[in-house]
Parts: sequence; structure tokens; C-alpha cells
Amino acid sequence: MITPGFPIYTSTGDEIGGNDMHTTSQDGVIELTSEIATGYGSPKNVKPAVLPVSVRYVKNGAAGRWWRAAKADRQVHIGWSNIPATDIVAPDYLAIEKRLKEYWGDRQGCTQDINQLHCLIDAPSRHVWITFEDGCMWWCTVRDGIVGNPDGESKDRGHAWLACDRPWSNKSIGGRLLAIADLPGTVTTVAGFKGTVCQPKAWEAILRILNDDADADAMEASHARAGYERAIEKVVRRLSPKDFEQLIDLILVRSGWARISTLGKTREGVDLEVQNLAANEIAFVQVKSAATQAVLDDYISRFQERRGLYSRMIFAVHSPSSNLTLPSDLPIQLWTGNMLSRLTVRLGLGEWAEGRLS
Repeated sequence: MITPGFPIYTSTGDEIGGNDMHTTSQDGVIELTSEIATGYGSPKNVKPAVLPVSVRYVKNGAAGRWWRAAKADRQVHIGWSNIPATDIVAPDYLAIEKRLKEYWGDRQGCTQDINQLHCLIDAPSRHVWITFEDGCMWWCTVRDGIVGNPDGESKDRGHAWLACDRPWSNKSIGGRLLAIADLPGTVTTVAGFKGTVCQPKAWEAILRILNDDADADAMEASHARAGYERAIEKVVRRLSPKDFEQLIDLILVRSGWARISTLGKTREGVDLEVQNLAANEIAFVQVKSAATQAVLDDYISRFQERRGLYSRMIFAVHSPSSNLTLPSDLPIQLWTGNMLSRLTVRLGLGEWAEGRLS
């Protein structure tokens, strides 16, 4: 509900700007118009969750200068030091509007500030609040009611703040770390917003991530890839010994291993010798169409005898006669069935394998 007496305007500027920050256009931001500021523009048809179904991005001071205090004290810090804290704590809307108009004059920004302050004053508990700091996306929920800083704004603390209900967290509801490097670009784009408060365009993705829900399109793609990997596993099992050996060679090359011996011209009992320059390792590779545990154990013994030459062993077999097991204390990789098909697909060799049968 719109609080009586507080005029809400439709912004005429490109984006939202705090009075202590430069106003600029940014991708990933939905402009805070009167509808959005009052909550009528909140997301619809979102899966019910323990969190509010509306999201706002907030910057705790220019360049996040109040972030340390906000995190430690479980608060959301804001500026607008040109407005007496008393006018914000017990909102005097006419006084706020007058001071903002005096501050901005003929410059753009007054409308944006009014809408942002309204978002912070009027039932902020209806939103999830996010920010980006220390390499992560952080989120919290807040209680209604702004508290003024009795000491006034400083370099470490804002002019006023909201108290958190749920404290700032950089983990999802299920405990997943919300590292910026692992989040979609559509979500992290809003971190470049220069103002104080905005509604991210990717609010749906943010709520999904916080609630540990999978993206429907990504899930569909994952299921399709899994089906393709199962199909490729059948194809790999039908490859001739020569083609299978070549497939293993291609997998090794695409995963950073360079062959240092010619196929078929290696040491006795070794199909391939490969080197990873970055890891400074040489590997002993054995390729089999079929193998028993006894065959694998034989090659493990050979590998142990040659530890001075090789850092690791890779044993690739597409049709083992039984479940093969490895010793836990040796650097040996076993490539069978679904591991082979996964490597084949994810390294872009699916069509190559298909072509060997067509």
C-alpha cells in the first residue's frame, strides 16, 4: 500500500541514482517506477518459499564503504545525509521531497532518489536485499523501520540503516556458496549499478538460486546431454581397437596431454606415453577393448615397477568383464563406460565417434 502523503513519481532519468552517487544506465537493472517502488511491480508466479518473492539490490555506501559495518552489525546502511535522519525515521514526506528538490535543482536524479527512499521506507521487509562484496553475492531480509545513526554519517557507517531479520549470508538456503565466479552473468551484471537501490532484471534467477531451484532450460539441457552420453557409451563400445585407441589419444590431447611416443611404438606393455607440461607429469596409458581385474592388476604392477618414469597411469577400457577396482594409494585413473562417454561428449568428440560407425 502507498503510504499516504508520500508522492511517488515515474522516473524520467535513465536509471536510479542515490544522492551520493552518479546516475548512469546499467544492464541488469529495472528502473524503480512508482509501481515497482510501492510493491505493485513485484514478481508474479514465483514458487512459494521461505523468502520474500521480491528482490532489491542495495549498495552499502559508495564503493561499498559501509559494507563492513553492515555485515558485522546485521544492517543495511544508506546515505542521504542531506536529509535529517528524523525526517526518514518518522517519514516527513513533504520535507524529504523539498530537500531532494533543493539538492538536485535542475539536474536529473530527484525522482530516482524519491523512489529509492520510498523503497527503503515503505515495508522493506517485503524484499530480499542483495549486494556483491568479497567475491560473493550476499543477501538478507530486513525489518520495517529505518534507524538513524545517532553519530551521523561517517566513512565507516551510513546516515541511517535497516536492521536485518535474516543476517547477511553468502550462501543459498541449502548452503551453496554464492561465489560471483559461479553465478550467471545476468545476475552479477547488477553489481555494476552506480546508484543505491534497484530491482535487478534477473530477480527470478536470483530467487531461484537462493532457493536452490534448478533453471528449467538448464535442466532440460542436462537431461538431453545425459541421454546423449548414454547413446555415445554404446557407440564407444562398438569401436574397433584401432579407433578406440585413437579416441583415447584425442581425449588425452584435448585434456592437456601431449603424446611423446608414436602409437604402437612405445615401451613394452605401454600403449601411450603422454606428457602434461603444465603439471610436469608423464603418464603411462594402457588402452583395452576388454579387461578383467587380473589384467588390470598386472598393469598396476608394471606401473609400480616404473614409478621412476611415470607420475600416473591411465587405464582405459570400454567393455570390462567385471567391476574393476583400483588401489587407493596410487595415482591411477580408470576410464570405463560412463566416464569414457562423458569425456567423449564434453570434449566435443561425439560426432567423431559416431562417424567411426557410419
